[in-house]
Amino acid sequence: MFGRRNIINKKKQIDRTSNLAVKRLQKNKPWIVFCKKQLSLTKGILLNQKILLTVLSLPAISLILFGIIKISESDIARIQNIDVIGTQIIDSHDIIKISNLNGQSIFSTNLNQARQNIANINGIEKVTISRKNVNGIEIIISEAQGWGYWQHNEQRVLVDASGKILSFARPAPSNAPTIIDFSIQKNNQKEIKVDQNSVKLVARLESEKRFLKMGLKPISYVFEDNRGLTILLEDAPNIVIGDASNYFYKIATLQELISRLNKTTSEINEIDLRFGSNVVIR
Repeated sequence: MFGRRNIINKKKQIDRTSNLAVKRLQKNKPWIVFCKKQLSLTKGILLNQKILLTVLSLPAISLILFGIIKISESDIARIQNIDVIGTQIIDSHDIIKISNLNGQSIFSTNLNQARQNIANINGIEKVTISRKNVNGIEIIISEAQGWGYWQHNEQRVLVDASGKILSFARPAPSNAPTIIDFSIQKNNQKEIKVDQNSVKLVARLESEKRFLKMGLKPISYVFEDNRGLTILLEDAPNIVIGDASNYFYKIATLQELISRLNKTTSEINEIDLRFGSNVVIR
């Protein structure tokens, strides 16, 4: 019996607790509903404000875009000042004209294309283009340095050490070599043809001071179609070197022959080094 009473009491206790929780939930239900309504109302207000701000901002954005377009079309946004630095031979006005930058929009101008246009000028070694202030451009030019000359009949052109003809460049030094061309060239050629390998060969001989070390002094350099390069020396036989093939062998052979010739009284007009070990002495 005691055990039964206890069970009944426990059930009643559970029921009372359960009823109390339900009552509390029912009591707080209006407050929860109120909170949900307030939250929904707040969301609606924020959504309406966002829509309102979006609608109001559209005219402002349109005005800003319209202003940007007008500025880009005005003279303020166009290149008006171009400074050219480093020119000695080429006219700076020609550089500005070839760059095609004057009057261009600062927003759409293509500096790389302008740089390429200037670099294509024969005699320009390096070009640097940069923006200066709001609507200004600075162009820095490095002109090529002339090495020597290539002459065919009455026509003489300035060349660099690689044999490239330079239309606009700093002149070669006063003692620069001239290679005289006796080759046959077409009369209708606009520009004389330069044998670049011969120019490179002479440039190498000069830079290495090969003749100076042997006590020889070149008077002139001659190019012919069938013989290549011939070096005319002062008080020494002419040297037919042809081209740059077997370069070190030809130089060593020439040194040996020159040392022998200094000990002989034989008259020699020409040493031909074009045939390897078969050196021809005339």
